[in-house]
Amino acid sequence: MNPKTNTNIKHNPFSRLFHRGPLNRQIMNLAIPVFFGMISQTLIQVSDTFMVGKLGAEAIAAAGLGGLAYFTILAFLMYGSVGVQIVTAKRFGEKKDKELGELLLSLLYFSFFVGILLSLVGYYLAFPYTTLLNNDAALVQKTASYLSYRFVGTFFFFMSFGLRGFLDGLGLTYVGMLSSILTMLSNIFLNWVFIFGNLGVPALGIDGAGIASSLSGGIGLLVFISFLFTKKIQRYFQLSKIIPDFSILKESLFLGLPPAMDGLLTNMAFLLFNKLAGLIGVHSLAASNIIFSIMSLSFMPGFSFGVAATTILGQAIGRKSPFTGIVGVYRSAHYSALLMGIMGLIFIVFGKEIISLFTTETFVIQATYPALILVSLVQVGDAYHMVMGSALRTVGLVYWVMFVYIICSYAIMLPIAYILGIIYNFGTAGLWSSISVWLLVLGFVFTYKFKKADWLKN
Repeated sequence: MNPKTNTNIKHNPFSRLFHRGPLNRQIMNLAIPVFFGMISQTLIQVSDTFMVGKLGAEAIAAAGLGGLAYFTILAFLMYGSVGVQIVTAKRFGEKKDKELGELLLSLLYFSFFVGILLSLVGYYLAFPYTTLLNNDAALVQKTASYLSYRFVGTFFFFMSFGLRGFLDGLGLTYVGMLSSILTMLSNIFLNWVFIFGNLGVPALGIDGAGIASSLSGGIGLLVFISFLFTKKIQRYFQLSKIIPDFSILKESLFLGLPPAMDGLLTNMAFLLFNKLAGLIGVHSLAASNIIFSIMSLSFMPGFSFGVAATTILGQAIGRKSPFTGIVGVYRSAHYSALLMGIMGLIFIVFGKEIISLFTTETFVIQATYPALILVSLVQVGDAYHMVMGSALRTVGLVYWVMFVYIICSYAIMLPIAYILGIIYNFGTAGLWSSISVWLLVLGFVFTYKFKKADWLKN
């Protein structure tokens, strides 16, 4: 790449942001389906928390802790698929269809067998895994039971993430959207069946939520499987061997391992964060889980425009024209910041009403709202951190991004949470002020690194 491209990066950050040009249309065509897909995916955890919330604060805490514990493992798998998206986008830009076919077939082999192994291991290790997260015996028992049923469905989600990464790299983000919508609708329906006992099924409580989430993942996978039989994808199969060359998959795994590791380690930091909330009390743990559920709604634009930035930049690099990709990254970040900033304001103004949808217990609402305000104030920083982080991974700085996440999580976020939440006894608000600092630091560091553009010299 030409280092002189750096001279073109310094432009008005909001220039042509609302212009109906081809680049803006491409960003929206990529991001909007991912956004609606993320809404659907997020509503799985939100609906679990909401519907289980009818069973009391302990049930909210168990479902929230179990959901976060499961998402820690799921994040490793989900972010690992970033490598698939990056390689697919670059090969698509280079018009190497045969290599795309090899990647797709080897991906199917890999995700099928590894997915089955992950489901089995997760099911049997759910209880010892949960005992590491909390000392309350009753809460551990409920959480572990819920978590074991969630792990059964790991096979479905693992295959879905791999196929989503491939199709996102091609620019076909709407397939993931359709899968997520179907997963969400089936999860809500199956929650109604299994949690409360309907259609002749006994009421299984929190276990029913775990069963519903796993089954809905299988239903969502059917969308990806059915799309493999379309002409657009079949031609890639026709160019590949029956036993594929796994070298291109190795490249995807190499690029996907650092995002997977930072996803795993960052979420482990959040598990430790939840353990600190548990030291304050069940009400603080319930409050933190409600905030995680609410903020997952604001997280969606950042993730969605991050996917758009990865695809646009990856394909532009494949075509040897990085400048278009750079402009696409900046515009994606600005769109994300605009949406997430608006959502942050909504959470501040209507926060108590939103929290009351999850619980009617006054002491939980009182613990939740101040902390929600703190993290809502930094949503713009969160937007830039997510999009710029995705862009930096796309240009090859996957290990650099991983180390930044690890340092910020374990050297900044957790110490601040312990000092303010536990030592100085600021409670839930003290804990969540550490998340605010964490988001601001990540947003500044990633944006500065991308704007510096020293990666263009590679």
